[in-house]
Amino acid sequence: MEFPSPWNERRLEDGDWLRADFVDLTLLVFSTLEEWRVAAVGPERRSELEGLEKGDRLPEGLPWERWDRGPEDRGLNFRPVFPDRPVIVRPRAPLHLSPRAKAVFYLGIPAWIELSADLERTRRVLSSWPSVRLSNSWHGVPTQGELCYASRTHARRRYTTEEWSEFDIATTVEISNQSENTLPFERLFFETDHLALFLHGSRLWANHARIRASEGADELNGVAFSPKPYGPAADARIISAARRGIVRRSILRSAFSTVLGTFQDD
Repeated sequence: MEFPSPWNERRLEDGDWLRADFVDLTLLVFSTLEEWRVAAVGPERRSELEGLEKGDRLPEGLPWERWDRGPEDRGLNFRPVFPDRPVIVRPRAPLHLSPRAKAVFYLGIPAWIELSADLERTRRVLSSWPSVRLSNSWHGVPTQGELCYASRTHARRRYTTEEWSEFDIATTVEISNQSENTLPFERLFFETDHLALFLHGSRLWANHARIRASEGADELNGVAFSPKPYGPAADARIISAARRGIVRRSILRSAFSTVLGTFQDD
């Protein structure tokens, strides 16, 4: 039996509820009393929901969030989005890029799940939640920097479906060493505001990014964005737009740990 995509349009009649599972996240959506009620449940409470069917009474004490809606509002949909902060990505072991060399890496970034629903017959975003909770990381020196997430998957040289969750976003980055010296790739500070999400088969992909890296602490790293994913997923269809649009070029200051200060993970 082929199940519908989790990103398809859904409808809830008044008094009905639905459940959707995304790795460590379970979302319950309840339509009642001209309200959307949404509960985000983690693995620790998932056993309370086992065996529940349409029409059953939901458990007490769920962490409901509520949005007022019109009496005719019925439609809703989930969609994947990138985390709300930059992500720190590591290879499995440090890799030394030769002078003027370049290499492509596959990154698996767990998607956040965004819920949109009809509010007075206008589709609006209610909220979003992480499918997997990532640890916090700090990019920069202790007195100046930016709060990020630490990726739970390593940057890889090949794409292997079995090693990533269904809700991981396959993101490709080509790193080019523009210096005359060997560049150690230990950690990458990766912004996602210019990445859109695509669906290729049942898998999530992002458009390809290329980073020109250097060693100088005061130099900028140029980033070029492609409009489509890399290689075999180039014919994927877009399902979520980039937060700040897909731009041809952008800049990162100090993308690599060898360029700026320290990285600290909790």
